[in-house]
Amino acid sequence: KIRWTEQSAEFADEISRLVGDCARACAFMSYCGPFNKTFRDKLVQEYFIADMDEKKVAFSKDLSLIEMLTNDSVRGEWNLQGLPTDDLSVQNGILTTRASRYPIMVDPQGQGLTWTRAKEAQNGLVETNFSDKAFRNHLEDCLSYGKPMLLANVEEELDPLLDAVLDKAFVRKGKQCVIQLGDKEVDVEPETFQLFITSRMPNPHFTPELSARVTVIDFTVTMQGLEDQLLARVVSQEKPELQEERQKLLEEVNAYKKKIMELQDDLLFRLANCTGSLLDDPEIIDVLNITKKTSA
Repeated sequence: KIRWTEQSAEFADEISRLVGDCARACAFMSYCGPFNKTFRDKLVQEYFIADMDEKKVAFSKDLSLIEMLTNDSVRGEWNLQGLPTDDLSVQNGILTTRASRYPIMVDPQGQGLTWTRAKEAQNGLVETNFSDKAFRNHLEDCLSYGKPMLLANVEEELDPLLDAVLDKAFVRKGKQCVIQLGDKEVDVEPETFQLFITSRMPNPHFTPELSARVTVIDFTVTMQGLEDQLLARVVSQEKPELQEERQKLLEEVNAYKKKIMELQDDLLFRLANCTGSLLDDPEIIDVLNITKKTSA
């Protein structure tokens, strides 16, 4: 109750700055992917702010894009899947999962590749590359069945067969969506199909046409990210029981955070759709009691 009362008082002030905050978030998603942490901070904290000051758009001075675009539950899940906790890695996770275009990860150390494998394994991830003779079959199957597909270790150019996929040239025919792959028409599940592309090249030069079709993301490991990975490996080697205990604690904490978010969302949904007196709805009372007990 106390937390919700405080948040309610802040909402009116936040609404007045919402346009500027959303503009900064959109600019970050559109332009910051290819750059390292230093240039991203310069763009977000200097160039974007100067542009909004010039146009007299209200915005939050202390806005955290990470807090705005994710929550503790999502970040905890990414960490369990192998994504380091430093700001650059979390930003890369946001760009990979929230951008409207398919991602190409500039990933010399393989960090993005490892995280993507862990994150999408439960969704039936299919991993392939251009030298695989069954590449086209894998692509058609993933499109038709809505499975995620990982193209690993590409270079500066992609197979022209992917042009229609990168453009998301999906056409609806009746209840089904289709896409033209070369001379063949293939069914597609646009809601669940995902394409992830990684490159081991440290400084690739993608063509302007390709860069406009995808979201280029710099996954080069930072010092803090490298420290997290080295610490985890040393602990798992020297004290494997401590690493197992740490993993279990992280999973428990993340499960509790996710449960609280689900309960809050469920309660707000029921409150918004309630007709008549709240006290006459036993389901709302039950959800409220469970939410209160869990969050305590």
